[in-house]
Amino acid sequence: MSDQIKIIQLIHELNRRSARAVVSQLSFRSTAASNYLRAQFEKLPGEDGSFLTDPVFEATFSWQESSKSMEQLKDNLLSDGVLEALSNPPKKPEDLTEYKFPLDRHPYKHQLTAWETLLSEQRKSVLVSSGTGSGKTECFLVPIIEDLYREYEVNQTPLTGVRALFLYPLNALINSQRERLKAWTHGFDGGVRFCLYNGETPTKRTKASVMNESPEEVRDRTILREDPSPILVTNSTMLEYMLVRNDDLPIVEKSQGKLRWIVLDEAHTYIGSQAAELALLLRRVIDAF
Repeated sequence: MSDQIKIIQLIHELNRRSARAVVSQLSFRSTAASNYLRAQFEKLPGEDGSFLTDPVFEATFSWQESSKSMEQLKDNLLSDGVLEALSNPPKKPEDLTEYKFPLDRHPYKHQLTAWETLLSEQRKSVLVSSGTGSGKTECFLVPIIEDLYREYEVNQTPLTGVRALFLYPLNALINSQRERLKAWTHGFDGGVRFCLYNGETPTKRTKASVMNESPEEVRDRTILREDPSPILVTNSTMLEYMLVRNDDLPIVEKSQGKLRWIVLDEAHTYIGSQAAELALLLRRVIDAF
């Protein structure tokens, strides 16, 4: 019975995430149209108007767990504050408990290797090549949050200026990171913030009530330019604009000397001229920041 319940939960989650990704990629300006399509697409597989057909399950191997639990990494690798944030995501204003990373969980071996490499004194670049569902996002997101939290703890003031730049090829992939980032930074009370910066990011200043509910997220361009968040999630096109547009100049100026993380999602898709363009863009980013 428990296995059956887990499968049902998995089907619901696959359907929900697929529907949201597609609706996000369509980029409708009408909120009503987006909500209608999301409601249609999120119907259970097989129902009239549903987005996904009945699922097909295939047996596969499991990823190897490390010998250490998250709790055993306390102080040696991860701070108490970060472990608390990972293991207790908020239920309000949004229920983000699905992103809970409990203290008794054993991270996968490749995750722990990435954390130890990225948080060592002799830092190196890391390339993660692994299967779907193997926790590649955690490989870079956990050590980056740890690094930013350490800086926040020392200064005891909210961080201003971009320290970590995440580049995603699609807006849908950018938007897919929002809930996880909220879940794992909410506990810092705005000390470690993030912003999803793409063509849909509004210029109009966010209402104070919304900001107070979710101080970890910068939701508009006005605040981003006045007080850049330490985590900036964007794409190469917006990054290009940011380097040449006068309106975005404050983001770069207030981040100079602070950028130390660059994350490339789906790095294997950059080939030929596209890869060359990105390499040149990153050189300009390093010079500008």
